[in-house]
Amino acid sequence: MSLRLKLFFTYALVVVVTLLIAALGSAVLVRQYADNLALERLDDAARPISVQVTALIRGNVTLPELIQNMQEQADASGMYILWSDTSGDLVRQLTPQGRAILQFPEGTLPHGVPQGTTGQLTDSTGGEYFYSAYPLARAPAGLARAQTLILTVPRPEAAVALAGIFRPFAWAGIIALFASLLLALWLSRSVYKPLGDITAAAGKIALGEYAHRIDSKETGEIGKLAKSFDRMASEVEASQLKLRHFVADVSHELKSPLTAIQGFSQALLDGTAADTATRDKAARVINEEARRLRRQVDELLDLSRFQSGQLRMSFENVDLAEVLTHSVELFSLPAADKSVALKLDVASGLTVRGDADRLEQVFNNLLDNAVKNSPQFSTVRVAAHKNGARIEATVTDEGPGIHPDQLERVFDRFYQVTGVRTGVGLGLAISREIVLAHGGGIEARSAPGAGVEFVVIFPAG
Repeated sequence: MSLRLKLFFTYALVVVVTLLIAALGSAVLVRQYADNLALERLDDAARPISVQVTALIRGNVTLPELIQNMQEQADASGMYILWSDTSGDLVRQLTPQGRAILQFPEGTLPHGVPQGTTGQLTDSTGGEYFYSAYPLARAPAGLARAQTLILTVPRPEAAVALAGIFRPFAWAGIIALFASLLLALWLSRSVYKPLGDITAAAGKIALGEYAHRIDSKETGEIGKLAKSFDRMASEVEASQLKLRHFVADVSHELKSPLTAIQGFSQALLDGTAADTATRDKAARVINEEARRLRRQVDELLDLSRFQSGQLRMSFENVDLAEVLTHSVELFSLPAADKSVALKLDVASGLTVRGDADRLEQVFNNLLDNAVKNSPQFSTVRVAAHKNGARIEATVTDEGPGIHPDQLERVFDRFYQVTGVRTGVGLGLAISREIVLAHGGGIEARSAPGAGVEFVVIFPAG
């Protein structure tokens, strides 16, 4: 069963149950109203008869005359006329013509009433009757035990009480039911439609239509759900776009060493590299390109482990001066080959809580980038100092700068800065992940032609 039908039947069930409760409540109220009305009518009819009985008794009529007169009243009004004694036992009963004689348990009839009163009593068969009882100032002649005059009628049946209003109530209920079902249909549609739109959108996203959006105008929880779905779709689209770019970048980066390896190995196989020098050159190129390929694969694995949280580091107190000094020593020879001077200015007592090997990897990547992009006879400066509760380390070169629009992307995987600056790969991306894992931050500052300054910030250990 679809959600729409479930919602409709749920609303319909609520409506039907509500109408049934309303009908039962109305039946109870109508029955009470009918009972009250019957008691009022009985009292209105019985009061003149009680006055007449009192007048006849005072007029000293004989018992046959009194009985004849009251029998006529019983036949005319359809009321039972009873007399009870001081114990509530029946003394005399006058039954309307065509009615059965009533039997009451001993002591159950009204008696000892100080004034006219109404109520309900039950005969020996369980029949229910309304009565109106009046005290007698004196007993009629021949009925010395009579103390109370009782006029009683059968209690109206519930069906009779409801019969007069059943039709209008039934029509009102039917109209209310159909109106409520139409409303339930509209409400179920109003709930189902946005959910249906979200379901359809999810299906399109699953089929690869990542640009699809709901753009719902709904408010409330459904609107929030639709907006959250659109945000998710945007993130999925961006993620898929990054994935496509990443695959393209990886393919491009791995293609160059693989092409070189394939070409020189083919030269060895087909005999093109005939002399020893050519074979040595081919073997050397294959070895170098294989190392480069292995390094790129390792960097990819490292970056993947960093971003998935799978790479574990051992944190300890690290002297940042020692790390920077060692990195500068490693790059002293490559810098000297390019006639680039390395200057180190590090304050003492700079302690960072982190992994020494990974921290050295960060500064090796930055120095490698700086030396590669430095012109001859320029200087690469490495500095570190404490600034309040944090430690700032900088690597600054005098090479081609980076346009401000590109600064935010230099840490992206395989991002190539346009212009004369070189450096394509994962080094800066990995450096950023390592610094973030140490609770720090890294940024690049530059202007075209003004060199680049990489700033690494760590919390003081």
